[in-house]
Amino acid sequence: MRPLTLCRERLERIQSILSRNAGALSVREFARSFSVWEWEIEQAAALGFIKIEIRKPRTGRPSRIAKIVSESQAAKLPLWRWFIEKPINYRHQLFAMHTTCAIKYGSRKLVSIPAITDAYQSVFNRAKKRRAATASASRLMRRSDVKAARAWFYARFEHATPRGEPMPDTASGIWQRLRELGSWRAGPRNGTACK
Repeated sequence: MRPLTLCRERLERIQSILSRNAGALSVREFARSFSVWEWEIEQAAALGFIKIEIRKPRTGRPSRIAKIVSESQAAKLPLWRWFIEKPINYRHQLFAMHTTCAIKYGSRKLVSIPAITDAYQSVFNRAKKRRAATASASRLMRRSDVKAARAWFYARFEHATPRGEPMPDTASGIWQRLRELGSWRAGPRNGTACK
């Protein structure tokens, strides 16, 4: 699973919460009262915007306290949310794989790639109406992440990728890795893919 990334909006939220609470708040209280998760606090601390201290009471378990750093030594601010590329949806990956895999029909010689509508209905079980499934499958085929995943699976079938190497989580990661491997499916160097 791809590690989550702290965005600038969430960092600003953490800092504003701390400033409203006298500059210190427990990590547990962040999650309970403000829906700010532990990984976000840890990434903010790793970037140098806050620090985490451990308080050990006489009785009970120790608590982790997040505090504002008076002089920030951070190298740079994290990216805004809209700059962070989202990982490819698991069902979109599955749909891309189904549209590139050949299916055997009874004998060794009867092998074909299923229609995109059949692939869509096999991945999205609730799509019962064929016309609606065809329209949705057509929309999915135009998505950049599905195109990238299909290129990866085709490259895998052509043995252009190392055996057992997992597919990158993002479309740009897939195109970059295919270019590194010298696959013709990565297209020209400007990042567009060959169809």
